[in-house]
Amino acid sequence: MPVNLWAYAAVTVPFVATPGISTTLVLRNSIAGGVRAGVATTAGVNLSSIGYGLLTAFGVSMALQRWPDVWAAMRVAGVGYVAWLGLRSLWRAARAVDGGLPGRDGGTSARRPLVADAREGFVTNVLNPSIATFYLLVIPQFIPQGAPFAESALLLTAVHVSLAVTWHLTWATAGGSLAAVLTRARPRRLLEGAAGAALLFLAVDLGIKLFSVR
Repeated sequence: MPVNLWAYAAVTVPFVATPGISTTLVLRNSIAGGVRAGVATTAGVNLSSIGYGLLTAFGVSMALQRWPDVWAAMRVAGVGYVAWLGLRSLWRAARAVDGGLPGRDGGTSARRPLVADAREGFVTNVLNPSIATFYLLVIPQFIPQGAPFAESALLLTAVHVSLAVTWHLTWATAGGSLAAVLTRARPRRLLEGAAGAALLFLAVDLGIKLFSVR
């Protein structure tokens, strides 16, 4: 039996379009560093999704279900990392002064290397419990018994990544456009503060869900 792509799309499209950790990060980095920074973040985010797809295709999801402590540790690490990103954004907003913001590394406002944006996107998505859950627990449910598991998992990964890249690039373009306009400290401070608050909200929400399961 082939994979039901329509049923999968009905779940995946809302999952991608719902603003979350990765979308917030792409928008924040593109506002701070322009479209190129948003594109680099997008590349890092979706490279980690491809990695999860490969892990799922070759059976790691079954191993994580067998050893739940590893799964729990990944989720706790993800919540902690998202909270750290949120606190760092709030700190940058508090440090902003007229004439510019401190750099995203806490120093000057000089543009940081694009590889740093890509790395941040990659790590954030790797530690994102929602992405880990989607790939390791949800995707296998859409692979019918008797279908080639690895090929089907890679197909579903390609569909998700294609949708996510399109969505993230849209936000990167929007953020880059804002970056050209928002040159004063006050609007930048407000955006950094909003991004930090959103990330902290997501961290708290993930933490509540994590401990309620326990």
